[in-house]
Amino acid sequence: MRPIPPLWTSFIAAGQRGLVHATGGPRDYAGRRALTATLGIAGAGVMATAVWQFWQARTTIDPIAPQTTSALVTTGLYSRSRNPIYIADALVLAAHAAWLGRPLALLGIPALVAALHPQIRAEETALQERFGPAYEAYVARIPRWVGPRG
Repeated sequence: MRPIPPLWTSFIAAGQRGLVHATGGPRDYAGRRALTATLGIAGAGVMATAVWQFWQARTTIDPIAPQTTSALVTTGLYSRSRNPIYIADALVLAAHAAWLGRPLALLGIPALVAALHPQIRAEETALQERFGPAYEAYVARIPRWVGPRG
């Protein structure tokens, strides 16, 4: 069984904090509050928008049961990334790292990506089974994260 993505984000944030405290604690720097707020607000905005799009499509957001999806959402944020909710989680971890003030805390982001990989694969499998050619066309056009198709 895969832990649900919000738990991964919470566990990794705790790990960021523990790692920073083990290596000297948080460090203040110019712009710390502004950077933290900017990243946090961006993460919250992406999350809220992505969830709103699922709600508008009247489909599930439940990561435990991706097979219950009733609609393939491909517009808005989902026209730029297949996983904007997980991008929002990464932005929240980046905000937490900024708040902690230690570059070492940024290791939480690749840790999150690695932890989410089995979840993303399960979601992709469920969407492929449910939507077939429409999902294949979507995958061919839209990257898993951001940037070139991937």
